[in-house]
Amino acid sequence: MKYYSNLNRICINCKEEKSSRDFYFRNKKTGRLSSTCKECDKARVKARHQANPQRTKNNDLKRTYGITIEEHKRMFQEQNGVCAICGCKGDGRWKTLCVDHCHKTGKIRGLLCRSCNTALGQMKDDPTIIQKAVLYLRS
Repeated sequence: MKYYSNLNRICINCKEEKSSRDFYFRNKKTGRLSSTCKECDKARVKARHQANPQRTKNNDLKRTYGITIEEHKRMFQEQNGVCAICGCKGDGRWKTLCVDHCHKTGKIRGLLCRSCNTALGQMKDDPTIIQKAVLYLRS
């Protein structure tokens, strides 16, 4: 990865001269920087998300898990809107229930609340560790 140069750049959006550190890398291998500054880029992404949140959610689900928003809604309905482990209620909004998947195979297991999803991740999705934790809690 190339390092930032000390040269200033002009953002093509806001037309302000800024340090090269205020620009994202366009290509880390070559060190090429984006033509818009970080501030303008963040504002553009935020506006795009606000203009069409369903499209953003669908794109995120497709890119990250290979499922559509319709498949996510179907899973949510099949689980009656609750976490597959603890049963806490979700309200159906984005990120209320996380998509749980196997990190080795990529297979989706279900929807979990953030706490249960994090707990599984912290235990490395290892049933042996989880069983030991259950035994520990029962002792």
